[in-house]
Parts: sequence; C-alpha cells; structure tokens
Amino acid sequence: MRIRKAPLFVFLFFGVAMLGAVPNGIQAARDVPRMSIDELKSVLESKDLVVIDARSGKDWASSDLKIKTAVREEPKEFQSWAGKYPKDKKIVIYCACPNEGTSVSLAQRLMESGYDKVYALKGGWNEWQRAKYPVESK
Repeated sequence: MRIRKAPLFVFLFFGVAMLGAVPNGIQAARDVPRMSIDELKSVLESKDLVVIDARSGKDWASSDLKIKTAVREEPKEFQSWAGKYPKDKKIVIYCACPNEGTSVSLAQRLMESGYDKVYALKGGWNEWQRAKYPVESK
C-alpha cells in the first residue's frame, strides 16, 4: 500500500488557516486593551477615570490596601454594578490574577455592554505594589 502525499500548497493552505483559528474566549481576551501601571499612575487623579478593584477571595481579604481612588466591586456581582458607571469615563479594572484573568473578563463584559474606554491593568495589583505606586487603606 502506497501512501500518497498531499501537495505542499494543501498543507500550507490548511496550516495557515489553522493558525488563524483561535477559540472565542482567547480572541476576546486579546481584544481587551491593557493599560500599563505607568499609564495608570499618570492619569490617576483624572476626573474622567474610574479604577475598579476586582480582587476576590483571599486576594481581597489578605490586603488592607487598594490602589488610590479605586472603588471595590465584587466580580461575582457584575450585574448589580455594571451599569452604574458613566459610559464616557475611562474605566481601568485590576485584579491579582495571572494574566489579568478577572479584570480581562470583566472588561470584556463591560465592552459588550457598550463601554468603549475599558482597560485591564497590565500586571494588576501585584505589579502596582511592586512599583510602590500610590495606595490607600480599603
């Protein structure tokens, strides 16, 4: 029995097509803009900014501090707080998850609700603390 090899162009076509196939959740996470801690620090006192602390569980409970001016919102209660922020404000969400997991998810949901100036804080709470940027008591 002889196995016939596929022409090279077939492999290239399907190989390239497969590279473009990204699961929806991963693609959506890529579409959420990130703001660096330096960028956030530079606009922290802006009246057109809302900073949301979305740490949960032990990450929230184990700290007495939060980013200066941040408001606390429980990620699991998204439906109860999502519409209370003006859509013309810049919203930055942070968490303590690897790769901004919670903040990306919440930012994505806000974007789906019509917010267009939403960012996940790159590096989140951990990077903010490491940089010794402004914090305040919860």
